[in-house]
Amino acid sequence: MAVVGKSSTPSTSLFKILKDGALLPARNQSLFMAVFALTIAYTLLRRLVNDLGVSTDELLRDYMAFSNRTDASPDEVHEFLRDVVKDTWRLFWPGARGAQRLLDITVGNAVWIVSLFAAVATYAGETCSFGTLLGKARAQLKGAALTIAFTWGLQVAYIVLLLSAMAALLIVDRLFKNVPTGPLLLGWLLLIAAAVFLKYFAFVCELGIVVAVAEPGRHSASAIGRAWRLLRGRRMRAVLFIAVTSTLAFVCNRAYGLARTRAVSCEASLMVLRFVYVVVMDAVELFVVCAITAFYYECKARNDAATATEFVKLASEELLSA
Repeated sequence: MAVVGKSSTPSTSLFKILKDGALLPARNQSLFMAVFALTIAYTLLRRLVNDLGVSTDELLRDYMAFSNRTDASPDEVHEFLRDVVKDTWRLFWPGARGAQRLLDITVGNAVWIVSLFAAVATYAGETCSFGTLLGKARAQLKGAALTIAFTWGLQVAYIVLLLSAMAALLIVDRLFKNVPTGPLLLGWLLLIAAAVFLKYFAFVCELGIVVAVAEPGRHSASAIGRAWRLLRGRRMRAVLFIAVTSTLAFVCNRAYGLARTRAVSCEASLMVLRFVYVVVMDAVELFVVCAITAFYYECKARNDAATATEFVKLASEELLSA
Protein backbone atom coordinates (compact mmCIF):
# COMPACT_ATOMS: atom_id res chain seq x y z
CA MET A 1 0.00 0.00 0.00
CA ALA A 2 2.96 2.28 -0.48
CA VAL A 3 1.35 3.83 -3.50
CA VAL A 4 -1.67 4.87 -1.48
CA GLY A 5 0.63 6.50 1.00
CA LYS A 6 2.16 8.56 -1.73
CA SER A 7 -1.22 9.54 -3.04
CA SER A 8 -2.28 10.81 0.39
CA THR A 9 -0.16 13.89 -0.21
CA PRO A 10 -2.16 15.71 -2.86
CA SER A 11 -0.24 17.16 -5.77
CA THR A 12 -1.14 20.50 -7.27
CA SER A 13 0.68 20.21 -10.58
CA LEU A 14 -0.95 19.10 -13.81
CA PHE A 15 2.48 17.99 -14.99
CA LYS A 16 2.68 15.68 -11.96
CA ILE A 17 -0.68 14.13 -12.89
CA LEU A 18 0.36 13.61 -16.51
CA LYS A 19 3.71 12.17 -15.41
CA ASP A 20 1.96 9.76 -13.04
CA GLY A 21 -0.29 8.69 -15.89
CA ALA A 22 2.63 8.16 -18.25
CA LEU A 23 4.62 6.13 -15.70
CA LEU A 24 1.68 4.09 -14.41
CA PRO A 25 2.11 1.19 -16.91
CA ALA A 26 5.70 0.71 -15.70
CA ARG A 27 4.37 -0.49 -12.31
CA ASN A 28 2.85 -3.60 -13.92
CA GLN A 29 4.36 -3.97 -17.37
CA SER A 30 3.02 -7.45 -18.13
CA LEU A 31 -0.55 -6.40 -17.34
CA PHE A 32 -0.43 -3.26 -19.45
CA MET A 33 1.26 -5.07 -22.34
CA ALA A 34 -1.70 -7.46 -22.41
CA VAL A 35 -4.18 -4.57 -22.19
CA PHE A 36 -2.32 -2.69 -24.93
CA ALA A 37 -2.33 -5.77 -27.19
CA LEU A 38 -6.08 -6.14 -26.59
CA THR A 39 -6.63 -2.49 -27.49
CA ILE A 40 -4.62 -2.81 -30.72
CA ALA A 41 -6.52 -5.97 -31.71
CA TYR A 42 -9.84 -4.19 -31.19
CA THR A 43 -8.75 -1.13 -33.18
CA LEU A 44 -7.56 -3.26 -36.10
CA LEU A 45 -10.85 -5.17 -36.06
CA ARG A 46 -12.79 -1.91 -36.00
CA ARG A 47 -10.83 -0.52 -38.95
CA LEU A 48 -11.47 -3.75 -40.85
CA VAL A 49 -15.21 -3.50 -40.23
CA ASN A 50 -15.11 0.20 -41.12
CA ASP A 51 -13.48 -0.62 -44.47
CA LEU A 52 -16.46 -2.83 -45.32
CA GLY A 53 -18.75 0.17 -45.26
CA VAL A 54 -19.03 3.10 -47.65
CA SER A 55 -20.34 6.59 -47.02
CA THR A 56 -22.63 8.72 -49.15
CA ASP A 57 -19.75 11.16 -49.61
CA GLU A 58 -17.77 8.48 -51.42
CA LEU A 59 -20.67 7.81 -53.79
CA LEU A 60 -21.13 11.54 -54.40
CA ARG A 61 -17.43 11.97 -55.19
CA ASP A 62 -17.61 9.08 -57.64
CA TYR A 63 -20.62 10.62 -59.39
CA MET A 64 -19.02 14.07 -59.57
CA ALA A 65 -15.71 12.73 -60.86
CA PHE A 66 -17.42 10.67 -63.55
CA SER A 67 -19.81 13.45 -64.60
CA ASN A 68 -16.87 15.75 -65.31
CA ARG A 69 -15.48 13.31 -67.86
CA THR A 70 -16.64 13.55 -71.48
CA ASP A 71 -14.34 10.98 -73.09
CA ALA A 72 -15.18 7.86 -71.08
CA SER A 73 -14.95 4.59 -73.00
CA PRO A 74 -17.66 1.88 -72.80
CA ASP A 75 -15.38 -0.21 -70.60
CA GLU A 76 -14.91 2.69 -68.20
CA VAL A 77 -18.67 3.28 -68.12
CA HIS A 78 -19.23 -0.40 -67.33
CA GLU A 79 -16.60 -0.29 -64.58
CA PHE A 80 -18.14 2.84 -63.11
CA LEU A 81 -21.63 1.33 -63.04
CA ARG A 82 -20.28 -1.85 -61.46
CA ASP A 83 -18.52 0.16 -58.74
CA VAL A 84 -21.64 2.23 -58.09
CA VAL A 85 -23.80 -0.88 -57.72
CA LYS A 86 -21.26 -2.45 -55.39
CA ASP A 87 -20.88 0.70 -53.28
CA THR A 88 -24.65 1.23 -53.15
CA TRP A 89 -25.11 -2.33 -51.89
CA ARG A 90 -22.44 -1.76 -49.26
CA LEU A 91 -24.08 1.53 -48.28
CA PHE A 92 -27.51 0.03 -47.62
CA TRP A 93 -26.35 -3.36 -46.40
CA PRO A 94 -26.92 -3.14 -42.62
CA GLY A 95 -24.10 -5.49 -41.76
CA ALA A 96 -21.18 -3.08 -42.15
CA ARG A 97 -22.46 0.03 -40.35
CA GLY A 98 -24.55 -1.98 -37.93
CA ALA A 99 -21.60 -4.21 -37.08
CA GLN A 100 -19.40 -1.16 -36.49
CA ARG A 101 -21.90 0.38 -34.08
CA LEU A 102 -22.41 -2.93 -32.32
CA LEU A 103 -18.64 -3.34 -32.09
CA ASP A 104 -18.23 0.12 -30.56
CA ILE A 105 -21.00 -0.41 -28.01
CA THR A 106 -19.95 -3.87 -26.89
CA VAL A 107 -16.30 -4.65 -27.58
CA GLY A 108 -15.11 -1.04 -27.54
CA ASN A 109 -16.63 -0.26 -24.17
CA ALA A 110 -15.47 -3.62 -22.80
CA VAL A 111 -11.87 -2.89 -23.81
CA TRP A 112 -12.10 0.59 -22.29
CA ILE A 113 -13.49 -0.84 -19.02
CA VAL A 114 -10.64 -3.37 -18.87
CA SER A 115 -8.14 -0.54 -19.40
CA LEU A 116 -9.75 1.47 -16.58
CA PHE A 117 -9.69 -1.50 -14.22
CA ALA A 118 -6.00 -2.02 -15.00
CA ALA A 119 -5.20 1.65 -14.33
CA VAL A 120 -7.27 1.82 -11.11
CA ALA A 121 -5.89 -1.45 -9.72
CA THR A 122 -2.29 -0.48 -10.49
CA TYR A 123 -2.64 3.02 -9.05
CA ALA A 124 -4.17 1.55 -5.88
CA GLY A 125 -1.07 -0.61 -5.43
CA GLU A 126 -2.58 -3.93 -6.50
CA THR A 127 -0.40 -6.34 -8.49
CA CYS A 128 -2.56 -8.66 -10.55
CA SER A 129 -2.31 -10.70 -13.72
CA PHE A 130 -4.45 -10.15 -16.80
CA GLY A 131 -6.65 -13.13 -15.91
CA THR A 132 -7.19 -11.85 -12.37
CA LEU A 133 -8.04 -8.42 -13.75
CA LEU A 134 -10.64 -9.90 -16.11
CA GLY A 135 -12.23 -11.72 -13.18
CA LYS A 136 -12.36 -8.52 -11.16
CA ALA A 137 -13.79 -6.58 -14.09
CA ARG A 138 -16.44 -9.26 -14.64
CA ALA A 139 -17.48 -9.08 -10.98
CA GLN A 140 -17.87 -5.27 -11.11
CA LEU A 141 -19.10 -5.04 -14.70
CA LYS A 142 -22.67 -4.08 -13.83
CA GLY A 143 -21.83 -0.76 -12.18
CA ALA A 144 -19.41 0.32 -14.91
CA ALA A 145 -21.81 -0.74 -17.69
CA LEU A 146 -24.73 1.12 -16.10
CA THR A 147 -22.59 4.24 -15.75
CA ILE A 148 -21.48 4.07 -19.38
CA ALA A 149 -25.11 3.68 -20.51
CA PHE A 150 -26.16 6.58 -18.26
CA THR A 151 -23.40 8.89 -19.54
CA TRP A 152 -24.18 7.93 -23.12
CA GLY A 153 -27.80 8.90 -22.58
CA LEU A 154 -26.79 12.21 -21.00
CA GLN A 155 -24.48 13.10 -23.88
CA VAL A 156 -27.07 12.16 -26.51
CA ALA A 157 -29.68 14.29 -24.73
CA TYR A 158 -27.20 17.18 -24.53
CA ILE A 159 -26.42 16.95 -28.26
CA VAL A 160 -30.13 16.72 -29.19
CA LEU A 161 -30.91 19.83 -27.13
CA LEU A 162 -27.95 21.64 -28.69
CA LEU A 163 -29.03 20.77 -32.24
CA SER A 164 -32.65 21.68 -31.45
CA ALA A 165 -31.59 25.10 -30.18
CA MET A 166 -29.46 25.60 -33.28
CA ALA A 167 -32.39 24.67 -35.54
CA ALA A 168 -34.67 27.04 -33.64
CA LEU A 169 -32.23 29.92 -34.11
CA LEU A 170 -31.93 29.16 -37.82
CA ILE A 171 -35.73 29.08 -38.21
CA VAL A 172 -36.13 32.37 -36.36
CA ASP A 173 -33.38 33.95 -38.47
CA ARG A 174 -34.96 32.76 -41.74
CA LEU A 175 -38.66 33.31 -41.05
CA PHE A 176 -38.62 36.48 -38.97
CA LYS A 177 -36.66 39.19 -40.73
CA ASN A 178 -37.40 41.89 -38.15
CA VAL A 179 -35.76 40.11 -35.24
CA PRO A 180 -33.08 42.37 -33.67
CA THR A 181 -29.50 41.32 -34.30
CA GLY A 182 -28.53 41.54 -30.63
CA PRO A 183 -30.68 38.66 -29.32
CA LEU A 184 -29.72 36.47 -32.28
CA LEU A 185 -26.03 37.15 -31.74
CA LEU A 186 -26.42 36.42 -28.04
CA GLY A 187 -28.18 33.17 -28.88
CA TRP A 188 -25.37 32.06 -31.19
CA LEU A 189 -22.76 32.96 -28.60
CA LEU A 190 -24.62 30.89 -26.01
CA LEU A 191 -24.77 27.99 -28.46
CA ILE A 192 -21.02 28.21 -29.08
CA ALA A 193 -20.40 28.23 -25.33
CA ALA A 194 -22.69 25.20 -24.93
CA ALA A 195 -20.83 23.37 -27.72
CA VAL A 196 -17.50 24.07 -26.02
CA PHE A 197 -18.93 22.97 -22.67
CA LEU A 198 -19.89 19.65 -24.28
CA LYS A 199 -16.21 18.65 -24.26
CA TYR A 200 -15.97 19.40 -20.55
CA PHE A 201 -19.22 17.56 -19.92
CA ALA A 202 -17.82 14.51 -21.73
CA PHE A 203 -14.77 14.69 -19.44
CA VAL A 204 -17.03 14.74 -16.37
CA CYS A 205 -18.79 11.65 -17.72
CA GLU A 206 -15.46 9.87 -18.25
CA LEU A 207 -14.38 10.78 -14.72
CA GLY A 208 -17.71 9.42 -13.51
CA ILE A 209 -16.91 6.06 -15.12
CA VAL A 210 -13.56 6.07 -13.31
CA VAL A 211 -15.51 6.67 -10.08
CA ALA A 212 -17.75 3.69 -10.87
CA VAL A 213 -14.68 1.48 -11.35
CA ALA A 214 -12.73 2.76 -8.32
CA GLU A 215 -15.73 2.94 -5.97
CA PRO A 216 -17.92 -0.13 -6.59
CA GLY A 217 -20.77 1.24 -4.49
CA ARG A 218 -21.35 4.11 -6.91
CA HIS A 219 -22.74 3.98 -10.43
CA SER A 220 -24.92 5.91 -12.87
CA ALA A 221 -26.11 9.27 -11.45
CA SER A 222 -24.28 8.71 -8.16
CA ALA A 223 -20.95 8.30 -9.96
CA ILE A 224 -21.51 11.37 -12.16
CA GLY A 225 -22.49 13.44 -9.13
CA ARG A 226 -19.39 12.27 -7.29
CA ALA A 227 -17.21 13.22 -10.27
CA TRP A 228 -18.81 16.68 -10.45
CA ARG A 229 -18.17 17.26 -6.73
CA LEU A 230 -14.56 16.09 -7.02
CA LEU A 231 -13.94 18.77 -9.64
CA ARG A 232 -14.91 21.64 -7.35
CA GLY A 233 -11.98 24.02 -7.23
CA ARG A 234 -10.18 22.03 -9.94
CA ARG A 235 -12.21 22.92 -13.01
CA MET A 236 -9.44 25.00 -14.57
CA ARG A 237 -7.04 22.10 -14.13
CA ALA A 238 -9.61 19.85 -15.79
CA VAL A 239 -9.83 22.27 -18.73
CA LEU A 240 -6.03 22.25 -19.05
CA PHE A 241 -6.06 18.44 -18.88
CA ILE A 242 -8.61 18.33 -21.72
CA ALA A 243 -6.56 20.81 -23.75
CA VAL A 244 -3.31 18.86 -23.35
CA THR A 245 -4.77 15.45 -24.18
CA SER A 246 -6.81 16.82 -27.11
CA THR A 247 -3.74 18.59 -28.49
CA LEU A 248 -1.71 15.39 -28.23
CA ALA A 249 -4.32 13.45 -30.21
CA PHE A 250 -4.60 16.28 -32.77
CA VAL A 251 -0.82 16.39 -33.32
CA CYS A 252 -0.70 12.62 -33.86
CA ASN A 253 -3.56 12.83 -36.36
CA ARG A 254 -1.91 15.68 -38.27
CA ALA A 255 1.43 13.87 -38.35
CA TYR A 256 -0.32 10.78 -39.74
CA GLY A 257 -2.07 12.89 -42.38
CA LEU A 258 1.19 14.49 -43.52
CA ALA A 259 3.02 11.16 -43.58
CA ARG A 260 0.19 9.60 -45.57
CA THR A 261 0.44 12.23 -48.31
CA ARG A 262 4.12 11.40 -48.73
CA ALA A 263 3.59 7.63 -48.80
CA VAL A 264 0.55 7.66 -51.08
CA SER A 265 2.42 6.09 -54.00
CA CYS A 266 3.55 2.99 -52.08
CA GLU A 267 0.90 0.55 -50.86
CA ALA A 268 3.32 -1.29 -48.55
CA SER A 269 4.36 1.98 -46.91
CA LEU A 270 0.71 2.91 -46.43
CA MET A 271 -0.04 -0.38 -44.69
CA VAL A 272 2.95 0.03 -42.36
CA LEU A 273 1.98 3.65 -41.72
CA ARG A 274 -1.60 2.68 -40.84
CA PHE A 275 -0.37 0.06 -38.39
CA VAL A 276 2.04 2.54 -36.78
CA TYR A 277 -0.80 5.05 -36.56
CA VAL A 278 -3.03 2.49 -34.80
CA VAL A 279 -0.25 1.68 -32.31
CA VAL A 280 0.48 5.36 -31.59
CA MET A 281 -3.17 6.35 -31.17
CA ASP A 282 -3.85 3.36 -28.92
CA ALA A 283 -0.81 4.34 -26.84
CA VAL A 284 -2.23 7.86 -26.56
CA GLU A 285 -5.63 6.48 -25.54
CA LEU A 286 -4.07 4.24 -22.89
CA PHE A 287 -2.08 7.22 -21.62
CA VAL A 288 -5.29 9.25 -21.33
CA VAL A 289 -6.93 6.41 -19.36
CA CYS A 290 -3.98 6.29 -16.96
CA ALA A 291 -3.83 10.09 -16.70
CA ILE A 292 -7.53 10.49 -15.92
CA THR A 293 -7.14 7.76 -13.27
CA ALA A 294 -4.28 9.74 -11.71
CA PHE A 295 -6.46 12.86 -11.96
CA TYR A 296 -9.26 11.08 -10.09
CA TYR A 297 -6.99 9.92 -7.26
CA GLU A 298 -5.48 13.40 -6.93
CA CYS A 299 -8.95 14.96 -6.68
CA LYS A 300 -10.06 12.26 -4.24
CA ALA A 301 -7.00 12.80 -2.02
CA ARG A 302 -7.56 16.55 -1.87
CA ASN A 303 -11.27 16.07 -1.23
CA ASP A 304 -10.59 13.58 1.59
CA ALA A 305 -7.99 15.92 3.09
CA ALA A 306 -10.43 18.84 2.98
CA THR A 307 -13.16 16.70 4.55
CA ALA A 308 -10.82 15.57 7.34
CA THR A 309 -9.75 19.16 8.01
CA GLU A 310 -13.37 20.30 8.17
CA PHE A 311 -14.22 17.43 10.53
CA VAL A 312 -11.33 18.32 12.86
CA LYS A 313 -12.38 21.97 12.78
CA LEU A 314 -15.98 21.14 13.70
CA ALA A 315 -14.85 18.76 16.46
CA SER A 316 -12.56 21.45 17.90
CA GLU A 317 -15.37 24.01 17.87
CA GLU A 318 -17.68 21.57 19.69
CA LEU A 319 -15.02 20.90 22.35
CA LEU A 320 -14.40 24.61 22.86
CA SER A 321 -18.12 25.36 23.12
CA ALA A 322 -18.54 22.57 25.68
